[in-house]
Amino acid sequence: MDLINLKWTKNVKHPDSKLWAYPNVNTGDLFKLSWKDNTSNADKPDKDDLILLRQKGYVTHLVKVLDYKHEKYPWEGDYNIYRIVETIWAINCHHPLISAKADIVFGYPEVLSYEGGNVMELETLPTFKTYWDSNGGFQEFKNRVCTMLNLSSN
Repeated sequence: MDLINLKWTKNVKHPDSKLWAYPNVNTGDLFKLSWKDNTSNADKPDKDDLILLRQKGYVTHLVKVLDYKHEKYPWEGDYNIYRIVETIWAINCHHPLISAKADIVFGYPEVLSYEGGNVMELETLPTFKTYWDSNGGFQEFKNRVCTMLNLSSN
């Protein structure tokens, strides 16, 4: 799979911390990816960019941004900001694979401390750069993502 547009990661969580966020979203599904309260951050990904979603120590979804900017639900409050995304890959939340653990996918344990619900640009994260600059670079990270998530190479 071509991950040329993989640029971001985002931590997501369900309001009930015991549950998974987006557990019934499967490959090919479109859904509204929520942001808590940061419209400028929600607008950072460009149309067609890819985002690795993380939660509970796992990479749980790889999504493609389909719109050009954020939209808002008509009510005020937390998580009323969203982007329309397409699911490229999704974990089975009932039986998560060890290979989808975030520290295994990313190759380093510091990824587990990336918190908050904003998107983070992979190439600007200091721990990401430190690790991947000395381990084959960004393309090698993309190759690792393909391997760990068992994405086809066509």
